[in-house]
Amino acid sequence: MAELLTKQQVHEKVRKLLEHNTHHGYSDVFKTEYWTIHPSPDTYPFQYFWDSCLHAFILTALGEADLAARNFRSLYAMQAENGYVGHMLYWDRLTPAVWTDAFQARFADQSRPHMSAFMQPPLSAQALRRIWYHTHDDGYLREMVPKVKKHFDWLATHRDLDGDGLLSIFTMFESGIDWKPSMDELYTRKQQAGDELYAKVIGNDFNNFIHNYDPDHADITIKEVAFNTIYARNLETLAELCQRIDDPESEKYAQRAVKVSHAIQEIMYDEQAAAFWDVTAHDNRPLKTLTPTIFFPIILSTTTHDQARAILDRHFHNEQEFATKYPLPSVAVNDPSFDPSASKFLWRGPTWALYNWYIYQALFYNGFQPEAQTLRESIHALMSHSGFREYYNPSTGEGGGAEHFTWSGLLVDMLTTQDALHI
Repeated sequence: MAELLTKQQVHEKVRKLLEHNTHHGYSDVFKTEYWTIHPSPDTYPFQYFWDSCLHAFILTALGEADLAARNFRSLYAMQAENGYVGHMLYWDRLTPAVWTDAFQARFADQSRPHMSAFMQPPLSAQALRRIWYHTHDDGYLREMVPKVKKHFDWLATHRDLDGDGLLSIFTMFESGIDWKPSMDELYTRKQQAGDELYAKVIGNDFNNFIHNYDPDHADITIKEVAFNTIYARNLETLAELCQRIDDPESEKYAQRAVKVSHAIQEIMYDEQAAAFWDVTAHDNRPLKTLTPTIFFPIILSTTTHDQARAILDRHFHNEQEFATKYPLPSVAVNDPSFDPSASKFLWRGPTWALYNWYIYQALFYNGFQPEAQTLRESIHALMSHSGFREYYNPSTGEGGGAEHFTWSGLLVDMLTTQDALHI
């Protein structure tokens, strides 16, 4: 394994990567300048919702808060009148990188700059707070908070299908964790990815496409634990931002955050397994596949210290599950779906920086510093050895997937967190 990069070298390399991936222009359709950072110019040449939020954390850690603010403003520039914001924004290139992605947008929109027809985890309130923390620009907050509020109101109105506060997704791709193996059983009885799973998943997207992503026609609806944990945390943050600008609706979002957090605890936690599970909508049937999302709710105040300790002792430190040489693998090593090699079926074995970064925050601020340090050191070693890759083999450290991929840049935020800067 290569010698670890110094903190200065990490910053320099990440800064250079983001500069290389920055794309900007002017949209005649939306009458606005746009700034975005492509996650990988060759593989992912568009603006993506939660990637843009992640970039805000990276940019501010690099001292580039103004660029983070421009990127964030562009993220909401196409927002629909009803508050909806899609997971992909097609600014100047209208054709998708993969032909099946055409099913992820509404047909009528595809001849002009447009958004995709489904969403990604709503990390935007925390991204906005991070930008404000570094700029103290209350005017920017007053500009952007109403947009984020409108977005979160759309989520509550259109995706809380059961009235319990938890949001449902209509395709595994809305989780942001493409091909997450916990959802396999909703598509196929097979335990390994292959042609049948691919056909069923794309078929589900096509069904959503022809029905204009109408919830009444969705064949698959899932309450995904990471998505809802992020939602709960960002409701809390949105309440804080509203309070900062004297917005009277602060309490509304605070109450929603409490409701969602308690629902995660009551519906998703399995004490016997010491794990938080994804569940199906309407009947709350648990989808019992061990992925790193079992650790996400540790960040919530409703998760007790004893619960968090039990989850970590049972799974984090288990060499048959997540205690690999370069954690965290994206599914337990002993799960039949585990495959650490490069594949179009993502998130089924390799280590991803996103998992480590988010869980690092949950652990670092809740008294589990040794485990947090393990996650930070893993990404540090992987980036030093294999550079900026989409994901990494959890045993060998070899990179796979897209090149010049920005997510490993989250290491700069993890290093900054040692100075107790809260997200």
